[in-house]
Amino acid sequence: MFSKKIQINPLLYIPLVLVLTWTPWWLAVSTGRGMENLAVKVLLLAGLLAPAVVALVFILLSEEAEYHWDYWRRVVDPTLISRGSYRLIFLLPVAITVISVLGSLIFGESLSQLKIVPQVRAHLPSILVFIFYTFFIGPFPEELGWRGYWLDKLKDRMSGLRASLLVALVWAVWHIPLFLVKGYPLQAKSQDPLFLAFYFIDLFPKSVIFTYLFLKNRRSTLAAILFHFMINFAGQLFELRPLTEGLVAALYLLVAICLVVRNKEIFK
Repeated sequence: MFSKKIQINPLLYIPLVLVLTWTPWWLAVSTGRGMENLAVKVLLLAGLLAPAVVALVFILLSEEAEYHWDYWRRVVDPTLISRGSYRLIFLLPVAITVISVLGSLIFGESLSQLKIVPQVRAHLPSILVFIFYTFFIGPFPEELGWRGYWLDKLKDRMSGLRASLLVALVWAVWHIPLFLVKGYPLQAKSQDPLFLAFYFIDLFPKSVIFTYLFLKNRRSTLAAILFHFMINFAGQLFELRPLTEGLVAALYLLVAICLVVRNKEIFK
């Protein structure tokens, strides 16, 4: 079965992922129910899996066994990632958050932004559940598709920078229905235009950093998964003010520019 492989244009990934994600997500929105509803949770999970499902189907239909082995090795092999990249992955999101909060003090914001959200600081089991949820609901299934498959294919057709920006654009559009789901963390951001703007803006420099980590570490999908996890972890652990979110976006942009300038072999 599937012995005859077919050629698949990686740009076909865009409409398929959006249709398979948006269909259940817009259904969830149309129910008028919130995150407490089981049907809404199931619909959100179904849409979340779309980037990975489309990637795996494309691989099954178009790639030989050697690529299959390489794909999964890049997901699970920690030795592909350099020590310097591990430091960048685990320290950069936290450092940017802390620096942004400290910078916001100049504009009259409060240091209380660094207080851990109540549902996490309550007790240890809450922290473990938070870590598990933050890792597997988002970073893991998304990066199997966005970077593990799609970026890997796009880099053969365009520059690393163009591929980064294209992934960021589709990634941003992909998130839109989540802003309308009652009780979903992104819904709170949709009430403030600044939050909304900064959320979408900083997906672009983040995507550039993802590309750097992916290609610098022998196409390591695990590097992308871990960085995605740390971004989400830092973003959900603290409740930042809109101005602070703007500083976060500015710092990610600065880091992305530095990486592009210093790593032209990746982004040209």
